[in-house]
Amino acid sequence: MSKEEINIVWFKRDLRVQDHEPLYSAAAASERAILLYILDPEYLTNDHYAPRHWQFVKDCLKDLRKRLMSKGHTLVVAEGKTAEVFDELSKSYVIKRILSHQETGLNFSFTIDKNLKKWTISKGITWTESQQNGVVRGIKNRFNWIENWHSFMDNSIYITDLKRLKTVTPVLSKFSPKYLNDIVQDEQIQKGGETRAHDILGTFLTDRSQNYMYHISKPELSRTGCSRLSPHIAWGSISIRHIYHLSVAAKAKGNKRNLNAFMSRLRWHCHFIQKFEQEIEMEFEPQNKAYATVHREHRPKLIAKWEEGNTGIPMIDACMRCLIATGYLNFRMRAMLVSFLTHALLQDWRHGVTHVARLFTDFEPGIHYPQFQMQSSVTGINTIRIYNPVKQSKEHDPSGTFIKKWVPELAAFQKENIHEPWKVNEMERILFGLKTDYPAPIIDITTALKEARRELWGTKNSKEVKQGRGEVLQKHTHPNRKRG
Repeated sequence: MSKEEINIVWFKRDLRVQDHEPLYSAAAASERAILLYILDPEYLTNDHYAPRHWQFVKDCLKDLRKRLMSKGHTLVVAEGKTAEVFDELSKSYVIKRILSHQETGLNFSFTIDKNLKKWTISKGITWTESQQNGVVRGIKNRFNWIENWHSFMDNSIYITDLKRLKTVTPVLSKFSPKYLNDIVQDEQIQKGGETRAHDILGTFLTDRSQNYMYHISKPELSRTGCSRLSPHIAWGSISIRHIYHLSVAAKAKGNKRNLNAFMSRLRWHCHFIQKFEQEIEMEFEPQNKAYATVHREHRPKLIAKWEEGNTGIPMIDACMRCLIATGYLNFRMRAMLVSFLTHALLQDWRHGVTHVARLFTDFEPGIHYPQFQMQSSVTGINTIRIYNPVKQSKEHDPSGTFIKKWVPELAAFQKENIHEPWKVNEMERILFGLKTDYPAPIIDITTALKEARRELWGTKNSKEVKQGRGEVLQKHTHPNRKRG
């Protein structure tokens, strides 16, 4: 008996129906297809991922499955090694084409893709990878990159007629979901799914964006004032192009200043992923290779205090504890956490990069590594940003609301002293009833930042870093950027 010919739509970090080119292509071909998602154990064991990520993915898959089932289609979810799942399917079907989006992932996921590519070639299978966002595969520099980004975003979104789609539901008992089925919902972690993504975008464009530029830097206000779409973008429950189109339409009705600022960040999103796409070595090495030889004394006890949110610096601890509990923190406070580790504590960036990746529900490899390196000042091309956590605290949480929420040990402190509780002496604590077991600072922040400035600027001005700067600029920046 001859085997049936089929196509496979392989869902990766694109867990949606709308603006999904591989799904659209499968429907347009009018050929029978398998709709497949694979959770490879290499993802589960990788240091960058944690249960909160798979909880979000589970939500996305449930929503995707519901949308597909409403039109008579089944999403096949398999847990197993990618190559083995495809090989198993090839025993029952003649696989003509695999349709997926391009993915800018970590080294291990890139290896999975490279091995699958070899397998498809050996089997004579065509694997078509569609462009997912404004990131372009295979380019060597940024000539015309901005123009191409706008061209991609201005293109129409893909609207798939699911009635035209013809699907097959294979039996994959060997690869039936186990881990995903056992995931327990953590109510503090943001929920996933295409339906939620569009609901969140709707409330942002019609209401919450009115204070976007004012709230974006505030650790508490940003939780509602920012779009909160980042995990949906990271896991693909909505496309950036779809967000862009709806933002353009909303901007035509007003609120241009806030929405222009928001839309510029959509381009920044792709800009940073493009860096990682062009230089995956960034996962292991600094962009500017001169920084690879810079020695930092490894102080694991200080790193552990930073990871736990027990540094004795209220804003640092509030941000880390918030991140641990909820998986979300606004951009400025993320940058401050990285700055504290690599500048105030003078620790190598590689000693913190996977820790916060596990905490971010919206972990996006292509943004995470370039941003972490930029905030750690190992690119040689960016302004050194040394965040003073006391200054940030006073400016962006002046009443101490955010601090008290996440560092309840300081609940009795007034706004005048909550930002620097170590300055309140023992007599004042007794007099005003400020009993607390909150720890003393693990460093003298003033002295530490002074030392950081001396070392960081000294290194940046070295001959070796200056030599490496040109290569970084040529590869990752617009050609018109000044090379000074």
